[in-house]
Amino acid sequence: FVITVVARLFHQDRKLEKARTWFNRACTLNPDYGDAWAHWYRLELQHGDDMTQGEVRRRCQDVNPRHGEIWQKVVKQPGSNLVDGQAKLIQVVKHIATTAALQAAI
Repeated sequence: FVITVVARLFHQDRKLEKARTWFNRACTLNPDYGDAWAHWYRLELQHGDDMTQGEVRRRCQDVNPRHGEIWQKVVKQPGSNLVDGQAKLIQVVKHIATTAALQAAI
């Protein structure tokens, strides 16, 4: 969890290579923590290319994470029929982006 927070701070400071390194570290040490995967994928959607985005999606689907505060909240919503890891990842990233936009508007 702490490593993911450090990676997010690097992302906010636009230190993208450091953020990538720390997200990779977080996902390698605890691959079941879906929030780290979602934040990493969001970084790649904003600043990465198709290759890096595809790599994060593929790795996330391979490990199929099941934990994380945001991950659980989104995946276990009633009516959510998310079966594969990529669909879950994309839905969690959308939730994070929406939440960030709402917080920025305040």
